[in-house]
Amino acid sequence: MGDKVIPEGTYTVMGPGGQLTDLGSGLVLLQPGASPSGTQVWDVAFDVGHYTLRNLATQRFLGNEGDPNLVAWRVSGCDKPFGWYLVQGGDDDPNTCLLTSAQSVERLRLAPSILRIWPPQVAIAPASPQFDFEWTFQPA
Repeated sequence: MGDKVIPEGTYTVMGPGGQLTDLGSGLVLLQPGASPSGTQVWDVAFDVGHYTLRNLATQRFLGNEGDPNLVAWRVSGCDKPFGWYLVQGGDDDPNTCLLTSAQSVERLRLAPSILRIWPPQVAIAPASPQFDFEWTFQPA
């Protein structure tokens, strides 16, 4: 399923509206440097056909506890590895990709949440065009 390949390593992940940030209480989008040290840096590892992303500061994985087939408009992070596919997006930009859950049958994807609260939340959203948000991995 995953058709993007990046080397394992340490990255920041830029999305629509900011960098993927783990505040410990949940995953949000903040401008670069607008959070405590390390909360915007992710260890990206490849494992059995998919990637895992682990935050350097919190040691939590990008993902959610519970049923991986349920939409989550707030993502808290999880203690166990949560797999993601990196999929080429519709704009064919080689530097961006969709993050699609390897855990879900429905291929849910990472997107900004529809919740209008501060700071902007991250969601595991349905696989549909309105949630086709692309992410950029930059070496940290």
